[in-house]
Amino acid sequence: MKIGVLAQYLDTRSDIREILDRLSQEHEIVVYIREPEIQKVSQFVNGNITIVPIAVFSRYQKLLCLFWQYLYLMLGKIPASHYNYYMTEHIKLLNPTHQKWQKTIQSALLKISKILPGIIHYDHYLYGLTFIKARNRIHPDIEVFLCCTEIYHDWLFAQILAQDKPVWTYVYSWDHPCKMKTFSKRTNYLVWHEGIKTDLIQLQNINPNRIYVWGATQFAYIHDYFQSKRESPSLYDFRYIYLGCATGYDKLTSQEVDYCEQIAKDLHDVVPEWKLVTRPYPFQNNRTIYGKLLKLNNVVLDTSITKPSDLANDKLLRIEHAEAFLHFGTTLGYEAAYFKTPSFLIDFVDPKKDPLLYGFVHQYQNDRYLNDGRGYNVVKSRKDLREVIHRLSQTTDAGYTNEKISQDMPLESFQTLTEKLITLFTENIKRR
Repeated sequence: MKIGVLAQYLDTRSDIREILDRLSQEHEIVVYIREPEIQKVSQFVNGNITIVPIAVFSRYQKLLCLFWQYLYLMLGKIPASHYNYYMTEHIKLLNPTHQKWQKTIQSALLKISKILPGIIHYDHYLYGLTFIKARNRIHPDIEVFLCCTEIYHDWLFAQILAQDKPVWTYVYSWDHPCKMKTFSKRTNYLVWHEGIKTDLIQLQNINPNRIYVWGATQFAYIHDYFQSKRESPSLYDFRYIYLGCATGYDKLTSQEVDYCEQIAKDLHDVVPEWKLVTRPYPFQNNRTIYGKLLKLNNVVLDTSITKPSDLANDKLLRIEHAEAFLHFGTTLGYEAAYFKTPSFLIDFVDPKKDPLLYGFVHQYQNDRYLNDGRGYNVVKSRKDLREVIHRLSQTTDAGYTNEKISQDMPLESFQTLTEKLITLFTENIKRR
């Protein structure tokens, strides 16, 4: 089978590369990459995979795309989770790589979009892109396409859909259905579990017959970690609480760091001999922003950068040996739920003083899956935090459990996910 792939961040998403590597053992894989990114990505892709460059648009083509993109930003149909969509778009404006004029225009268009009807669906937006002619061509003998959210290249995605071939889109993260508006009704969807299938139906109005529960590639590392049955000692010679930071823009990260400082002080007051091992957000390049935490004697920064499968130094090892895992709303908090280590969502951010971080904590997926009051551990105040720390220090079984969320989605291996994917592709082709 010849499979075309349109996926972003292949240099950092090692789980997607693992699936592609396994697919390439028996099938022909063709990956489409933007020309400027080929050198960066190609070093991570195995030699059995064909890389096809997506040519850079001319200035005229870029202007046409930008005009249509801005019109879509202003009049595009957004998900039913309006709050989450707008919060995400406003956070994007914090990106330091964006020029001032871009931020000004996009901020203005976002404000206008709040009072205008969303009349342009993503499929209409894609159809408009097909009128922009470019020299990029799709291999005609590709039998099926695999894409990932967020869609890597809208123009090429429009060309792929026009091929009238089976197209499958993997909803890569649990927060994508609630914060993105790039969901076509002409593709099949692969999701983590039934809950995210419901999200796609309710938030994006996707036909349920087009949604298939597949599993989560990121969580296959946890499956492999448990299956390895290796007895690995803690990386530290002290007891600690592990805190995973979740934000990548300086303004938001600085607010998060302020609360990390409060948590560290509370930990010191209750159990002075414990440490707060803090994991910076991997894509926050400004590591100096965490500097104030290093002034605290009980804070240790986890700055290791290792391959996800390197069990000796992996974040999973740190989670397993921690007394607890704390976070402000990150996928790592979801991953931690599969360990005996209790995982807690921190929910005592001041909405008036730090509205941006408060909104981040109360994103749709956090409130739906972690903060619904039905079984997940949530810390609502610093007083509650102190009580949690005290209980954890007094007994090895403090009664905190992660079972509810871990039961929603069984862990599966990369091999199982790959086999399931080929089965879905094959059966779908037979039905056409």
